[in-house]
Amino acid sequence: MKKILFLLLLLSLNTRAQSNSATTIYLVRHAEKVTDDPTNKDPTLTNSGENRAVALAKKLKKTTITSIYTTNYKRTTATAMPLAKKLKKEIKLYDIKELKTEAETILKDNKGKNVLIVGHSNTVLETIEALAGKRPIASISDHEYDYLFQLSIAQDGTTNVKVMHYGETNSHSEGQQMMHNR
Repeated sequence: MKKILFLLLLLSLNTRAQSNSATTIYLVRHAEKVTDDPTNKDPTLTNSGENRAVALAKKLKKTTITSIYTTNYKRTTATAMPLAKKLKKEIKLYDIKELKTEAETILKDNKGKNVLIVGHSNTVLETIEALAGKRPIASISDHEYDYLFQLSIAQDGTTNVKVMHYGETNSHSEGQQMMHNR
């Protein structure tokens, strides 16, 4: 009986600790995509993109990611795949056309947990805003693939966005990073 009470107490403390901790959402744009056919709306990753996807898995390997979300495109899923395989996590799809609703669901389902969301150059910053964060940069250009945003949402709803980079840095992003470090 004492063991059961002790286990219930531990479970209760663990549940309470999870609900009192911040929710951390990592957001990235998909890695480099094949661009030789402008009519292809769902291209795969280039070799550089595949390397960047592996770099993302390495960057987040010590982070306890509990859920991974991508849009329904080959390039976003392929960007998340190395981490999903490493963590044995299913990739969940979200609809960028329903961003506000999707953001609410992601927050509700992952309170106090760590999440990865893979989107697009024209959706990542909007997703940060839909999750109640402030846009940390004005935009992401078509040639920038190395941004990693860490959105922390405290229990009281306050947010903080940290801008990081991962994988090989492209020359345009280097200039952006230098601007962030000033």
